[in-house]
Amino acid sequence: MLQSTVPEIQQTNLEYVILFLKCLGIQNVLDFEFMDPPSQDNIVNSMYQLWVLGALNNVGDLTELGWKMVEFPLDPPLAKLLLMGEQFECLNEVLTIVSMLSVPSVFFRPKDREEESDAAREMFVVPESDHLTLVNVYEQWKVNEYMGDFLQVKGLRRARDIRSQLLDILKKLEFHYLTIYAINFFSWLESMVV
Repeated sequence: MLQSTVPEIQQTNLEYVILFLKCLGIQNVLDFEFMDPPSQDNIVNSMYQLWVLGALNNVGDLTELGWKMVEFPLDPPLAKLLLMGEQFECLNEVLTIVSMLSVPSVFFRPKDREEESDAAREMFVVPESDHLTLVNVYEQWKVNEYMGDFLQVKGLRRARDIRSQLLDILKKLEFHYLTIYAINFFSWLESMVV
């Protein structure tokens, strides 16, 4: 057993940390004086991942995409997913997926009703993708006036709040007007049902 715990920064993904440091104008993150410095390999690997995502250019500076990604309180791959959602005309679905991935599982499985809860869960499954299953759960929850058997309503409400916050950030970044207008309209309809 270790005499002291390993600092959190040495255990976690550094992509967002590096993105944030670059945003603050720190060019050489390898020489940054961390209180508990992570390994150089971890920093270099995280910078490589940011380069692959398009957040950093070939010389390690933030790209336009990187500047947008730092606005989101998300792991950089999820931030890029959101930013690409508009380009592929699926922003509404991507917002839902990212918000649902940001909460614990929304399925409730009581010990005395396992078979019944498994059957209810199967009704939501989209065979092509777990992510589409999450979209289906959220959409069915909305259609059923925010009620659902064997669903963690608290988690779904949290996902709805996260979705709303992410939409506000997208508005701040001035995304395509019609896309945001359409999402606002559906959000307004959603609020009318509550």
